[in-house]
Amino acid sequence: MSESRRGGKGAHKWWGWIIGVGIAGFALYMLTHTVDWRAALQYLRQVQLVWLVLALLSLLGNNIARALRWRLLFPPEQSSPPRGEAFGALMAGQLLNLTLPLRSGDISRAYFLGRHRGHSSAAAIGTIGAEKLLDLIIMGLLFTLILPHFILPSWMVANQASIWMISMAALLIWVGLIVGLPNLQAWLGKSAKRWPALAWPTHIAQKILDGFHALRHRQRLPWILLWTILAWSGSIFATYALLASLAIPASLPLAILANVIVQGGLSVPVAPVGLGVFEWLAILALSIAGVPSDQGLAYGMLTHAAVLVYPIIIGVPWLISRFR
Repeated sequence: MSESRRGGKGAHKWWGWIIGVGIAGFALYMLTHTVDWRAALQYLRQVQLVWLVLALLSLLGNNIARALRWRLLFPPEQSSPPRGEAFGALMAGQLLNLTLPLRSGDISRAYFLGRHRGHSSAAAIGTIGAEKLLDLIIMGLLFTLILPHFILPSWMVANQASIWMISMAALLIWVGLIVGLPNLQAWLGKSAKRWPALAWPTHIAQKILDGFHALRHRQRLPWILLWTILAWSGSIFATYALLASLAIPASLPLAILANVIVQGGLSVPVAPVGLGVFEWLAILALSIAGVPSDQGLAYGMLTHAAVLVYPIIIGVPWLISRFR
């Protein structure tokens, strides 16, 4: 039985890779046949280095703010992981998210940091759930703010309600956790005693819910919200700087739009390193503002390279040190 399970998991993993590579290949094929690559490369040769450096510094600030927020999301009754460990694990997780299917990097960083601290990895997974909950709320709010500035394509207009519903659902879940988290965990504990067969899954569920406790912690919550705002501000300014580096008319609404579409589209990666898909999302976002596709491709390629810088130079050494 165990051999068949391992075989099934291995087959599932390979199918994920095959599908991802197929999607990447199709996206790259369409890019090469529908977008002027020579014009895009010409834009890249004219990159303004000052703006590019500012973008990289903003991305560094974004990653630091996300790491500082993440360490505050660990259960308040436990010691928070060191800043360096949280930052290294976050960079390693981003690297694995870009190279493995199904957001495997998020699970990996929870596992690494949970085991390293001698605490439950399930609680660490809960902190990542809390992290995503906050980002969904911010993403919905930002999308609402930029709506008056653009004439959106019909398919996006048709999905406005869905975007708002997802954001509102995330907000309602947060409110529900603030109000009812202790009662929910107490109910799970009683269920485990009443039905012993459910002891293990309810224990895991309780550990995962431990990772949401910081969202109702009065002392930590203001700092969590501050780091969330700083993280998104760094990401948006990095987008603004990357647009300006390519002489694309940069504006705050356009930077927000590009962030929401690219980050939202990549939240469930389907291709290794996001190849092709990342660039298509960038072209789509900028086309709404009337930016030509070749210039949009140049922006996508430059942004794709920029977001890989810190996961590679920090995440790779961190992973090597852990495997040793």
